[in-house]
Amino acid sequence: MSGWAEWLLDHGQADAASIAQATRVLEAAALRPGDTVLDLGAGHGLLTLAAHERIGDAWVLAVDPSVGALEELLRAAHEVGANGIMYLVGDAEVLPLPDSSVDVAIARSVLVHVADTGAAVRELARVLRTGGRLSLREPLNRGGTYLATAVDWSPLGALGSRVVELWAEGATADPLMQLDTDALTAQLAEAGFTEVATAVEDPGEEWLVTEESVEARLDATGAPGLPSLRERWREALAPGEVEALVAHLKGLAGTTIQFRRPQLFLAAQLDEGRPG
Repeated sequence: MSGWAEWLLDHGQADAASIAQATRVLEAAALRPGDTVLDLGAGHGLLTLAAHERIGDAWVLAVDPSVGALEELLRAAHEVGANGIMYLVGDAEVLPLPDSSVDVAIARSVLVHVADTGAAVRELARVLRTGGRLSLREPLNRGGTYLATAVDWSPLGALGSRVVELWAEGATADPLMQLDTDALTAQLAEAGFTEVATAVEDPGEEWLVTEESVEARLDATGAPGLPSLRERWREALAPGEVEALVAHLKGLAGTTIQFRRPQLFLAAQLDEGRPG
């Protein structure tokens, strides 16, 4: 296993599934020695460090809005001896890079957090050189299943129906549920990307229900600043109703629930004929 993968695994910042995703993104990017690579939403460096291994003495430009994440990436790079990484604070909709400055752009679970994916796609087209490559992996949350849709709530009658209704209302407004493969493909074509190849797959998720895992799942959030499911229930329902829902979930302890977790792998190339 490569040094970057070992470091991230040892420090709890990656798992086997995320490393496999990163490897697939990089293979689709067809990195070559000498490529200048943009890692959009670099985070703790899952893609950055892997890309660095593949491009020799060239540069990886790690862009992320979080200074803390970039500091953690710097620490990881130092520990595995990775030079040739530039750390830039910025986001997908306004990239801190000049026009036509990178050969390859890579991303993992980034566009799902972007409010205006069209603006992000245009920025990617701006900073890529003609013939530049794009490779990414994104979760397709709107096609997944969740506690409200994977659990049988019918024993709770009207309260169970209300759980599903609340989920549907929240999903409509949830920014993490908006990413759509067809819309993204159209935006890429409009920005000048060609040879767009997409693959939607569902590795699924098995959840072994325990009292502890119920508590953890109820308090989990999809992103900083978003409410947890428990918080949404408390806002919409009476305290006794929330207690009944939690008790129903904990009553399923020992069973396994299957969730759908569709994900998109996409690769594209910026039109060679585009003036640049």
